[in-house]
Amino acid sequence: MIENLVKDLAKFVEGGLSVELYDGRVIGEGKCKVVVKDPKVIRDIIRDPEMGFGEHYMKGNIQIIGDLEGLLCGCTKYLKDEGEKLRFMPLRSLLKILGLLKFVEEKEVQRHYDLGNDFYSLWLDSSMTYSCAFFKSPDCTLEEAQEEKRRIIYEKLQLSEGDRLLDIGCGWGSIILESAKLYPITTVGITLSKNQYEYVKERIKQEGLEGRVEVYLMHYEDLPKLGLKFNKVVSVGMFEHVGKGRHKKFFEVVSKIMEDGGLFLLHTIGKVHPSSQSRWIRKYIFPGGYLPSIEEVLRAVRHLDFNLIDIDDWRLHYYFTLKEWLKRFYSVGDYVKEKYGEEFFRMWELYLVASAVSFYNGSNHLFQFLFSKGVVNNYPVMRRSFLQPLLMA
Repeated sequence: MIENLVKDLAKFVEGGLSVELYDGRVIGEGKCKVVVKDPKVIRDIIRDPEMGFGEHYMKGNIQIIGDLEGLLCGCTKYLKDEGEKLRFMPLRSLLKILGLLKFVEEKEVQRHYDLGNDFYSLWLDSSMTYSCAFFKSPDCTLEEAQEEKRRIIYEKLQLSEGDRLLDIGCGWGSIILESAKLYPITTVGITLSKNQYEYVKERIKQEGLEGRVEVYLMHYEDLPKLGLKFNKVVSVGMFEHVGKGRHKKFFEVVSKIMEDGGLFLLHTIGKVHPSSQSRWIRKYIFPGGYLPSIEEVLRAVRHLDFNLIDIDDWRLHYYFTLKEWLKRFYSVGDYVKEKYGEEFFRMWELYLVASAVSFYNGSNHLFQFLFSKGVVNNYPVMRRSFLQPLLMA
């Protein structure tokens, strides 16, 4: 059975595949070699490929000699039609009924982002931007690509004097800080991460932006309590945390704090069609996370006053962003292992590589939806430009 499995999988791995078992046997041959150090590995992978591989890789029971990205690409092709449809935990439905889901969501977000600013500063760019960049060319640096991403967002939002911009899930504040320096506008950001909140507060003081930039530690549902209205709203990399079945509520809240004729740019990882989610990433990296499909996003605004202006797909840009993050992560690998442990390092390595593969093979996408509140007929006509390909065929 194992021999047939390796033989079938090897067809999808460039350069071939060999597996060295815990008893010394070697099955197959190829450039990529998987070393199995524990007898439970094969059993657990057969039972549950994603969780079995992910958990044993974290623990060091699986060693990859060769290209981890290439192996994962082959595995996803092999398992394309075998994935188990995700069954969402009944617990979340119960929490929603009890009115406790918002509290749980806060803890889930904090678990990921409150690992510490020091950790993320090791491998993010200098602006501490933890979301997809936009690469004008393959030789573009990560800093340049993140700056270009923000420039595109400002242009789509048509920022101009007197605007009031809200960033829902502002991260370490790159958008609210930079846009307030580039345009004569006021900005507000919200986050659930205490580390991010304290970081942005300090940056506001350092850059003399008091009175023009504000940040709040709060859940998006509490936005109406601020008593503020905005004519420009952006949310980058936060919508993935909203959760299945909660998208309409999110848009209802955004609608309440937006002025008529205002613009809302939603930047989110998503799926073309509703499909299964990574249970390993939901368990170890993004608890409670859910990647919405285009259909689910548009269905959520169907009976609201949002009008769709534009949709962009930056799929390969996220692949390149993750590859850049991974390079930086590897460059500080010894430090991460020493401070956080070998298992933590392998967990984040697998997360970054597997995420890159998901964008490369088209299972995940990065969408930018641009909405107006109500119908806006004077928005400039967009004409996209062709840039040189990021990947050669």
